[in-house]
Amino acid sequence: MGLLDMLKKDKQNGGKCNKVKVPAFVKQSGVKCKEFSFEAIKTEVLDAMVEGRPDLIPTLTPSNYYASKASYLLAKVYYLPDYSKIMINITYYVADRPRHTTIYREISYDIMKRICERFGQYI
Repeated sequence: MGLLDMLKKDKQNGGKCNKVKVPAFVKQSGVKCKEFSFEAIKTEVLDAMVEGRPDLIPTLTPSNYYASKASYLLAKVYYLPDYSKIMINITYYVADRPRHTTIYREISYDIMKRICERFGQYI
């Protein structure tokens, strides 16, 4: 796939990502956010994972953004400082442009803890 093919695809879908409604929780004051980069997987698998089995999210392969910025997944984890409520949203990027995003899904403290441990962060 050449550069021209990528530009043609960009024009076909307008270079935009699917729209997902942002919950009020994410916008409220006091909510913190952590970002994690993962290796890219098929969007169908990603949707099934987030909607049906969020406990599989920590099994994704961590990625170094600078090493593989051609395509990657960016997981944003929104949480309250006491970890009483945690939500995740994962976006698939190609050439630093969002292509697909998942729904905002509430996850448990255990899942967030395992995701952070994959990146050497201990909460």
